Amino acid sequence: MVKSSTPVFTEFDPSIIPWQDRVVDDVYCQYDYSKGVYEILLSGSVGSAKSTLLAHLIIRHCLENYGAKVLICRKDLPSLKQTLFAKILEHIDEQAFQIDKDYTVNETRAKIKFLKTGSEIIAGYWKDKRYKRFRSYELSMAVIEELTENNEEDKQAYDEISMRVGRLPHIKQNLIICATNPDGASHWAYKHFILQQSEQRRVYYSLTRDNPFLPKTYIEQLEKNMDPKLARRMLNGEWIDLNEDKIYYAYSEKNYRKEPYNINPHFPVYLCFDFNIADGKPMSSAAYQYINDHFHIFAETIVHGSRTLDIMEEWSEKGIFNTYSKIIIHGDATGQSRDTRSIMSDYDLIKKFLSQTNVQFEMQVPRENPPIRARHNRVNAYFQNAAGDSRVTIHNCPKVDEGFRLTALKKGGQYIEDDSKDYQHVTTAIGYGIYYDTNAISTQISSQKKR
Repeated sequence: MVKSSTPVFTEFDPSIIPWQDRVVDDVYCQYDYSKGVYEILLSGSVGSAKSTLLAHLIIRHCLENYGAKVLICRKDLPSLKQTLFAKILEHIDEQAFQIDKDYTVNETRAKIKFLKTGSEIIAGYWKDKRYKRFRSYELSMAVIEELTENNEEDKQAYDEISMRVGRLPHIKQNLIICATNPDGASHWAYKHFILQQSEQRRVYYSLTRDNPFLPKTYIEQLEKNMDPKLARRMLNGEWIDLNEDKIYYAYSEKNYRKEPYNINPHFPVYLCFDFNIADGKPMSSAAYQYINDHFHIFAETIVHGSRTLDIMEEWSEKGIFNTYSKIIIHGDATGQSRDTRSIMSDYDLIKKFLSQTNVQFEMQVPRENPPIRARHNRVNAYFQNAAGDSRVTIHNCPKVDEGFRLTALKKGGQYIEDDSKDYQHVTTAIGYGIYYDTNAISTQISSQKKR
């Protein structure tokens, strides 16, 4: 009986999670490899134990086939090392396999060699768009992680890799296995696997709740931090498009109040910034309080063609520094860079300005901005999560309201915000703040999952 959610190779029992049992049975007992390479998609919601199964299948393939060559890959190599490659190393039973006697590891290249069979696990990536690098490979198995992070252009990597599997004639078991969280029905992977399923191409679905090792509190926290539409995708495994109409689809009239907000002096006031100087792209900032996991956004400052000090003076004239609350600064990470406008960065100027007031303040600026999609998902989850909870209230901020109602993506296929509208920038500033303040919660979730 498996005693943990991360069993080593000799402990792994697929019968505990039924969908894993179906995959193992099909791979080793049911599929007829004389018909060609077996293509598999593990379409799983978050935390459904896809990576553990992948690690087991990869190691078993290497142990049961002499001279096997398995390519593990993802769009970028650092992510692959942190996820699937790390899971494989974790899955190797240290009591059954001794390093340098039974296998060797090159962590820099993410490569493992099993000495008794001569089989190898090698790593691949294509973030640099060098898709043709795989043309010299001869593979018996390929495993692609997070398939849906690849756009239409990146499909070339899948096509190149798939043509290299089955090049070792002495190995009869040839596999391509992809694992991913679902995406929209417009993604190429949906058409390739789900719409074109066949005897040689199968899709296996798994749900977060299928994994009996996940703590109940972990699943509850996931539900809390996802809006209903994202939960349908990430927890229920549905292939649905999230942004068909607008970015902030979870925003509604219940998130907005025309009445002003009374600042609670027992909690800090947060100022978040998005820095711009181009025409039509104003410097934008918003003020909020974060109390009991609820964001109260109560003031906005949007200044066209301004210097950083102009927006600080605007805040001063609005009396934001006359409160008894501590001021905490969040916002656009690029504001830490100096440019031709000043020998000081935007945040240097803000810090200098605040130092000349009597207000107590703290600079909390991230080293880098979060991924755009991750920021949007987090904000939507706070507008309304899967449990129906709303944890953002906009208090009498008409430009903020306009931004959350109307901000859309740029046309053309790439996931980029249309920043040509002046209302978009303040939503970005708020998104930076919400993501930063709630990231500690997300870190706690990840830590709990690993235990």
